[in-house]
Amino acid sequence: MVYRVGVQHISAFLQEVDIFRGLSDRHIQRIAAVSKEARFSAGDYLGIQNEMGSELYVIRRGRVTVTTGGDDAKIVVRTVSERETVPVAVLFEPPLMVTTARAATDGDAIVMPRVGLMELFDIEPAIGVHIYKAACSVVASRYRYALNRLANSIGAPVQLDPRWRGAEV
Repeated sequence: MVYRVGVQHISAFLQEVDIFRGLSDRHIQRIAAVSKEARFSAGDYLGIQNEMGSELYVIRRGRVTVTTGGDDAKIVVRTVSERETVPVAVLFEPPLMVTTARAATDGDAIVMPRVGLMELFDIEPAIGVHIYKAACSVVASRYRYALNRLANSIGAPVQLDPRWRGAEV
């Protein structure tokens, strides 16, 4: 069920976040209505690789380290900071986490339950379409970045051009 609450301060913040940028004020307020504020401490997990995700976090303050790999060989994929979302995989079906997101510092976030977002997308398809387009762009950008870092770490003379479409791997 989607609940409406007075969340103007959340709405103002969400307008500055990449996957919500460009949505109308009314749509942003609908998203804010399914959101809550939460604090996290250094070491807290916001998503665990190979588990199903249930919440999308928009970082307001603090940093989150995103890693992949087994316990004995974790590779840092990226660091998530203010006004970024993690884990984006929570928006997909199935919401299987492809990385582990762990708080590197204390901080706070706007948290959106996946189920609330999915219900909202059913009610307001324009919101869902906008967010899925933006999420795909974010995932593609992060994927290119991760592949470039991987290629650089093994010394391969590979550079992925962000203008390429498909067949990058």
